[in-house]
Amino acid sequence: MQKAFVTFKDFMSLPRIFYHLVGMDYYEPPGSKANSNRLLNVILLLNVLNTGFNMCMEFVLIVQYYRNGQDIEVICMMVTYLCYISVGQLKIINAWTQKSKLNGLVNEMEAIFPAGIREQQDKYQVDYYFKRVRYFMRLFSDLLLMLFVVYSVYNFVYYQVQRFVLHTPNTEKPLPYYSTCPWDCLDHWSYYLIYTSQIWCGIVTAAGHIATDLSIYGFTMQLVMHFDYISKTLIEYQVQSGRVENGHAKDIQQLKGLIIYHHNLFGLSDVMNSMFELPVLLNFATSTVWVCIVAFQMTLGLSAGQTLKLIVAMTSALTEIYIICYFSDLLIVSFLKISYRLFCIIRTMYQ
Repeated sequence: MQKAFVTFKDFMSLPRIFYHLVGMDYYEPPGSKANSNRLLNVILLLNVLNTGFNMCMEFVLIVQYYRNGQDIEVICMMVTYLCYISVGQLKIINAWTQKSKLNGLVNEMEAIFPAGIREQQDKYQVDYYFKRVRYFMRLFSDLLLMLFVVYSVYNFVYYQVQRFVLHTPNTEKPLPYYSTCPWDCLDHWSYYLIYTSQIWCGIVTAAGHIATDLSIYGFTMQLVMHFDYISKTLIEYQVQSGRVENGHAKDIQQLKGLIIYHHNLFGLSDVMNSMFELPVLLNFATSTVWVCIVAFQMTLGLSAGQTLKLIVAMTSALTEIYIICYFSDLLIVSFLKISYRLFCIIRTMYQ
């Protein structure tokens, strides 16, 4: 049965799922169970430790390859892995360190969300904005999950084909992202432990990227919805000054309420900016590095499988930059429209 109204939790359901996967819950209403919080803290600690271990191993491998004069193609691939894992780890840590601020933002945004009344939701066009942000959330999350699957499965499938289909002799067991570990594990039972650790690291890193970026999309789209509502209200408002008794006072009272509303939204946008400025900076920096490295690798004449991996990586990096810019532009335009509408009303009042 389809829900009659869109709620705040519907807007933020996808980011919350991925935050749970990381080991966090940014939305903790009063009376939440302590046992659930402890379990999430344990999951978060294990995820951070496992990701940190894989980051160290990745860095060691890059240093070894550089000292041994390994092909630049392999080193570039390792650098892209390290950048991806590092940024995912930093996004997780940033969310954890600002958890109380994030929870406060969630509570304030939920408090001003349009009530579950058809007339109220139609005024804010909640359904339109929800479908719009949901499209971008699914697009980005599906793309990042596809990136994880391609990079995690490719080496395993390649190994299976080489060993069991082509019967290539001396085929070494692969690992998803890097081939070094503190001990010789390829012919040891710990191989499966290391393999699982790398897959787990890939899942958590992807979840860290997705949860943070989807939170930005969700909060930004809701701010755009509120700003557009103010702009629409200003457009439809009929100036009373000079038309009815005490019209000027009524106009001032109406504008006063909208200005307070706008000021509160502006404060929320400042809070959101202070929380997500580091992830956004990391998005632009790492996506730029990814695009440069991947474009360089494509000029080296790689195999079809490696080329597929690079195409997926290039697409995800460009899409990440584009969506962030798209939502930023939406927020700027919706904010500027209010200034223009307000200026028109004030000019009409004093003509």
